Amino acid sequence: MSDIPTSDARQRRIEDLVLRIEGEFLETPGLKLTIREAERRFAIDEITCEALLDALVDASVLFRTRDRVYARRFPHDAAA
Repeated sequence: MSDIPTSDARQRRIEDLVLRIEGEFLETPGLKLTIREAERRFAIDEITCEALLDALVDASVLFRTRDRVYARRFPHDAAA
């Protein structure tokens, strides 16, 4: 059996990472991260990190400043 992840396994890993990143921003009000900080926090490489954060920007979950700092687009509302 090969140790190379299947396409499905890679897709699940990406989905898990997206949910983890989104969850961190939801659970930590005011969280703002640079690419480098997010790499360390989520233990992923720079290319993957930037792609996932940008995907969350495209999905209107996060926003990115001119200085490339990522933050939650809307404040988390516990009553929602």
